Amino acid sequence: MKKLYYSLFGFAIVALVFIANISSASACLISQYQPEVPESLRK
Repeated sequence: MKKLYYSLFGFAIVALVFIANISSASACLISQYQPEVPESLRK
């Protein structure tokens, strides 16, 4: 039973790290997005 507990606990850690990695990567892509400024606003 202890072996099953450690196995499930390890799986939960891997899943949470994977989710955290995906969410932080998507946030970085969104924050780095810089649209081109129209020429009328550059003046």
